[in-house]
This record gives sequence, structure tokens and C-alpha cells, in this order.
Amino acid sequence: MQGSLVLTAMRNEGPFILEWLAWQKMLGFENILVMFNDCTDHSPQLLRLLGRSGELACKRHEPRTGLSPQAEAYHIARRHPLIKQAKWLLTCDVDEFLVIHVGDRSIGALLNNGDVPFAAMAINWRLFGGSGYPKWQDTLVHRHFTRSSEVGYFRDAVIKSLVRDPRLYNRLNSHCASGWSGSGTWGQDGNYYALTDGSKFQEFHPNKSPKNASPDGRMLHHIAEINHYAVRTMEEFDHKKGRPAASDFANRYTDTFHERLDRNDQKNLSAVSYGDRFDVEYDRLRQIPGVMRLHHLCCADYVASMCEKRGDDPKADPRFKHHKDMAKSLPKH
Repeated sequence: MQGSLVLTAMRNEGPFILEWLAWQKMLGFENILVMFNDCTDHSPQLLRLLGRSGELACKRHEPRTGLSPQAEAYHIARRHPLIKQAKWLLTCDVDEFLVIHVGDRSIGALLNNGDVPFAAMAINWRLFGGSGYPKWQDTLVHRHFTRSSEVGYFRDAVIKSLVRDPRLYNRLNSHCASGWSGSGTWGQDGNYYALTDGSKFQEFHPNKSPKNASPDGRMLHHIAEINHYAVRTMEEFDHKKGRPAASDFANRYTDTFHERLDRNDQKNLSAVSYGDRFDVEYDRLRQIPGVMRLHHLCCADYVASMCEKRGDDPKADPRFKHHKDMAKSLPKH
């Protein structure tokens, strides 16, 4: 859809970049902007290659001491030309996938190509669990994890936002936007947040305390949801444990976090059902010279990082050797 933009912030997410990017391309977003910082894997090289190929825009930033990397990324991104020219903006993380249930299931269908009566849409999470898988493998996240929360699960109240004219807000974050300076009065005419059933999110005001969740009992997935793969395998979650959250430095990745977000209550094939449409974009990205070499190096980096945290030798892990060998077999670009 013309004028549509996805914004994300990441660090060391190399193995997941191609799938997430292909997803945004499949949905029909015109532009993708990736902010990254302090990476120790090969993801900056992969992002820059994809940038040179015209598939995304990326920008490295250095968070100021004491300020959260994610908040800094969104603050710096506000000055980027793609934000200034965007008509609609979605902010989401690399483990979040927008799934649309109307029309041809594209961003254009969700927003009627921009001809909608509201200023923003709040889209609820749908939490996906690890399905009991113990170890990471280089597979497609949205096809590997196919069990989710039940409808109405309280943690699905968390929202992500599609925002019209993001330049009218002086603060962006991964859930909503605040500091609105548009014309008119908030709450009147088209100046309101809509939930996915079309009703007004009346409790939300962009110039008051931000709300990162919809009202009690209104976890709605009528025309869209954000499939959130927050925990994935046990190996991956153990790797996260003890790491300060990028949004606020909180010690978030605890056993309680895992218990609440590892939802495997029902089979959910909403993402899988995109089928061949996703494959077309994913295969196209994989054909870009140099992309798969860097993808495999990122995978090797990921295995090494997980091994080193638990005191194992990466060279003894067959996955590390496999990805190193695959990278070595492919030509440099």
C-alpha cells in the first residue's frame, strides 16, 4: 500500500530477519525501516546488503548511556525521511507478525488503502507458545509454532498500533504513539483510536498517559491480530533469561514471564494459511546474491551465543558446523 511503513528496532536478530522482512513484503507494506544497535552477529552486514538491494532501509544508532535502546531507536527514527513521508506506520518487533482477516489479507485491505475514518488502529496480540520444542532450529517461526492462546486470554490485551501521519506525534514506541499535534480535537471527528471491531478505544488519549493495552474484556481479533512469538523454544528462552529488556532494562525474562506467554492452548494456523503468498517473497529474498551466506553466518552466531551462555563449546554443536559450512560453500557478494 502506497505510503505504508513498518518500523522495528533490533539487536542480534540475524536468523529471523529474512522471514520477518518477507512477511512485511507479502502484506504489501511499501517501506520497511530497521534500526539496530551494538550487534555482535552478522545482522548489520545482512541488513546493509538488503538495503543496497532496495528491500529495506536500515540505520545504526548508539543508545545514550542510561537510555533504553528501543526508546532511543524510535526517537532517532522520527527524523528519518521515511517516517516524515509515511501516511501509515506500524511499529512492531521481529517476533511479531501482523495477520489480517479481511479481503485479500493485505495491509491495503485492512486500511481500505488509507480510506478509513480513524487516526489509528489498536491491534491486539495473539500469544503463541513454544509447542514443547526444546532446541532452536533454522525453521520458519510462523510455521514451526502453531499453538496459541485462547480467545480472551488476559495477556492478549496488549496492543500494537497502526498510526496515520506519524509525523504528528512527538513520541513513537513499540505499542502506541503519543504527543499528538494534529488539527482539531482528539476524540472528535476522525481523531480517535479504533479497535479491530471498528469501535472507539475511548480510554486512549495520545496526550495523556500512554495505554499499551485495550480495555478489560476487549481483546479483539475481528479483522486483524498480532501473532506474538515471545518465547519460542526452551533453549532460546533460557538464552534470554537475565537479559535486560531493550524497552526499559527490566528483568523481564523470568519463569513467570515464560508461564504467562508460553501459550499452547489451541491450534492456530492463521499465519500458516498465507501459504504460497509468503513463499514467493521469502524465496525471492533468498535469491539475492550474498543473502543466504550472511543468513547462515547469523545462524552460526546465534548457536554460538546460546552455547557460550551455558558454558558449551560451539564447535561441538553440529548446528554451528552446519551453518559455518553452508556459509563457506556460498560465494561472497
